[in-house]
Amino acid sequence: MSILRTDNQADSMEILKLVIETKDYYREIAKVVEDDSLANELDSIASKRASFIEPFENIVKDFGELPAKPDPDKELMQIIEGELTQFFSADSKTAILDKCLQEDEELASVVNSTKLGEKSAESQKLLDALAENLSDTKKSIQALKN
Repeated sequence: MSILRTDNQADSMEILKLVIETKDYYREIAKVVEDDSLANELDSIASKRASFIEPFENIVKDFGELPAKPDPDKELMQIIEGELTQFFSADSKTAILDKCLQEDEELASVVNSTKLGEKSAESQKLLDALAENLSDTKKSIQALKN
């Protein structure tokens, strides 16, 4: 394992880390919201996002790297921020859903800018599926806001 990483190595590790972080975020927020239907929808989003973890772990391993683990302190701060948002916001549901969209923006940015798909057709297919998941998630969250 080299200290210098190629763009593809760095991107694959970043995507994996963000997939795990966003999945964990949706799961944790689902636990703190009081609306059961919202909690179920957020948990469903987390489950769909979790399906991308193993394939991206395999890509990271193909590059000879070890999968990065998310920062537990960052995750704790996200959970606390979600709880505070819910507590202090006049419209906590909208505020929480806006925060969910914000969490996905960073992942979407990396997915849209990476050249990882040039590695193989399989990598491109996986990136396309993740981009579609992010798009579907955004549509679901927008629908929940209305």
